[in-house]
Amino acid sequence: MKRVVTIAAAAVAVIAVLVFVVRHRAAPASAPSRSRVSVATVRLGSVEETLDLTGRIGPAAGAQTKLAFAIAGTVDRVAVSLGERVAGGTVLAQLDATPLALSARQAQADARAASAQEAYAQIDRVSVRLRVDEAELARQRALLRAGVVAQRDVEAADATVAADRAAVQSAHDAVVAAQAQAAAASARASSATYDLSRADLRAPFDGVVVAIYVQPGQVVDTTMPIVAIAASTTSLATLDIPATDVPRISSGDLVHVTASGWRFDARIGAVAPAVNPATGLAEVSVVGIPSDVPPGTPIDATVVYGRVRGLVVPQSSLIADPQSGRMLAFVESIGKDGTQTFAVRHVGLGASDSRFAVVRGLRVGERVAAQGTILLLAPTGGGD
Repeated sequence: MKRVVTIAAAAVAVIAVLVFVVRHRAAPASAPSRSRVSVATVRLGSVEETLDLTGRIGPAAGAQTKLAFAIAGTVDRVAVSLGERVAGGTVLAQLDATPLALSARQAQADARAASAQEAYAQIDRVSVRLRVDEAELARQRALLRAGVVAQRDVEAADATVAADRAAVQSAHDAVVAAQAQAAAASARASSATYDLSRADLRAPFDGVVVAIYVQPGQVVDTTMPIVAIAASTTSLATLDIPATDVPRISSGDLVHVTASGWRFDARIGAVAPAVNPATGLAEVSVVGIPSDVPPGTPIDATVVYGRVRGLVVPQSSLIADPQSGRMLAFVESIGKDGTQTFAVRHVGLGASDSRFAVVRGLRVGERVAAQGTILLLAPTGGGD
């Protein structure tokens, strides 16, 4: 008998979920109370892209780190010698930056040209003409009613206004296209400038040069070690990272570290892409470790390797559709009588962190339920 009751209860729960989905897809949901459902405004912003790793306080096994360039190229010079002591940030080697500098200059010129094209496209050439022709159309209609002009004169004026409106839409589309081209050109210029900045290989921490693997004129890629240095300080940590995740991170990336009650921020010092055959993992060194954290302490680290820009909402404003598994947001509407209602909308989910998420399917300025979202899952009490 208990089993029958359990099955019946499960069936009722499934039916309730299906009724919720049908109701919310068919009509907006009235908020139980504006004081119970807070809202957040959809805005343009960015969300951190992160990678969670584990490791320990102290240098890598063997106490040396092999360093590689972040981009491929031709070695222009090796700036250190074997056994030399170097400070963190010292240039160890350089790639031939000539092609990178040319690419950066070209990308910057393209960005300036695209920006100028955007400014040119935004010049309003048609709205005044549209207003004049709309006034003329109104005049022709008045004259037609008075019997002064023929119908064909009104039709000609109407066609002129239609052409003007098409020109206004075309000008708007041209502005949107020019803005997109300018944004793309600016991104290419930033990327080219960033690549130029990575032509220098710098020491991630104070240390001693213990190996040099290349000569000037040699062509290298991101997997080839250039210089190895041994740490001359204990303010380091080592993280283990799957080889497939190595391309995501680079020297200087922010790291949020938790170590037996300590919480602090550090930076990626260097990435050693060679895989340890014993563990199947590569190693990453972290610099900026407080001196009072004991060596050998296990750590949990969150590496911030990038940011994704887009439409941002709080994580609490999203909930999974119980039928399809897709993400839902509840978009607020305020009636003329001040009634707060919410319409369900499916959204695409991009990058997310512990607080915010980048989504698709909403618009800047829209307001979505942020806290108390679960209350909107309850039956609204009216309608079919």
